[in-house]
Amino acid sequence: MIRCRSKRMHAVRALRSGWDAVHDTGRDRSMDIHVLLVEPDQAYRDDLRTYLQRQQIAVSVLYGVERLEQRLARETPSLIILRHDALAIDGIATLRMLRERGWLTPAIIVSQSADVADKVLAFEFGANDYMVDPFDPRELLARLHHALRCKIDYPASPRRETKYVFDGFELDAIDNQLFRDGRKIPAPPLVLAVLAVFAANRLRPLSRERIVNMIDRNSSLHARSVDVVVFRLRKLLGLSPCGRQYIQTRYRDGYVFCPDDALPDQDLAAARG
Repeated sequence: MIRCRSKRMHAVRALRSGWDAVHDTGRDRSMDIHVLLVEPDQAYRDDLRTYLQRQQIAVSVLYGVERLEQRLARETPSLIILRHDALAIDGIATLRMLRERGWLTPAIIVSQSADVADKVLAFEFGANDYMVDPFDPRELLARLHHALRCKIDYPASPRRETKYVFDGFELDAIDNQLFRDGRKIPAPPLVLAVLAVFAANRLRPLSRERIVNMIDRNSSLHARSVDVVVFRLRKLLGLSPCGRQYIQTRYRDGYVFCPDDALPDQDLAAARG
């Protein structure tokens, strides 16, 4: 415990000693950067916030990870600086949860652990960088800018369209209306909002959390209710012309929307057979 406290105080002193060594170069490019700092140690958090603000970087703070996802739903930071401490705050596990739920905000893990296993896990779970305390604040600033220039390429969802057509159905994603062969099909708005997510991601596995994250943040949908909405959609759509469920369940992956007209010819022939 004394050793950890000593390392943390060393890190705080490093931040303070680095303030006067930083010049004004690069400040103009920092004007539009907003960092969300997740750090339970008050002295460290305050010093790092002061340092970044002196570089004209906007900073908001959290003391822990419990409300991190709620904060991301309210604001859009350019980057997250996330503390990892296996005993107090598991930043690596939190980052994994964020990535699985579709949050792609660049993130730098800050930790006292120099363990290679922790570094490997952090990068595997989507970290843009990993820094070990203590470090020079100028290095953090350089890595921050590098992370923003070199965002990790995650599989992107196709661009959302205003209208989707499949197997005789037409979904108006603007007015939230569904038609089949020109006739309107009554359906709850939330059900149609989820259908729009599926239609924009046909043949792509979507987890329940990913579905929730891709619809309106103000909606009442949560991960536990996705199964109910899928049940209603299956009942609403019926079977495809080939006699298949439009929404397939994938073990551990979630759901996949598979209209007949999106299937490769060989798969379509097999479905008809």
